[in-house]
Amino acid sequence: MKKSDIYEIAIKILGLYLFFTSIALLRDVLTTFAVMTQAKQNPEAFGDFDQTPFFILSIANFVFVILFATFLTLKTKTIVKFICKPTDYEETSTLFADRKIIYEIALAIMGLLLIVWTLPDFAFKLKNHIQLVQSSMPTKDYDTNFIITAAIKIVVGLIAIIYAKSISTILVKDNKNGQTE
Repeated sequence: MKKSDIYEIAIKILGLYLFFTSIALLRDVLTTFAVMTQAKQNPEAFGDFDQTPFFILSIANFVFVILFATFLTLKTKTIVKFICKPTDYEETSTLFADRKIIYEIALAIMGLLLIVWTLPDFAFKLKNHIQLVQSSMPTKDYDTNFIITAAIKIVVGLIAIIYAKSISTILVKDNKNGQTE
């Protein structure tokens, strides 16, 4: 394996990590939307403070991170060309595994981390939400948004773990001819 291949693996893993962390940004978008909606329904509560710029900023941040993650994941070879020196394409390094195995390991670790970081808060908020609904108490939009995004995180984490082999096969495909490397 060439040194440039290691750069490629690291950049692609960073792109995948950004995809996983962008789910938290989705919660920010939903929360800002909920606050903006509440501010329009009850302007006195927010002192006529316009929440629209915050909503637009949260959407822009989410879209930027998704686009950057997509760029890192799909245009890795282009980025490596800018980063690597000509000698990096010639120097060989030995790793314990090939690209596909490294991607599988990274996906499984990121999926596990996502689940482990999300599950305790999800369980607590879900329990509280169920108790409020059963006792006919009003629920907060923020809590509902948190439960939705936490569930999405858990599902994405499970998909990353369960389909790590399939996803890693897609990631090692050569962009030009569809062949696996």
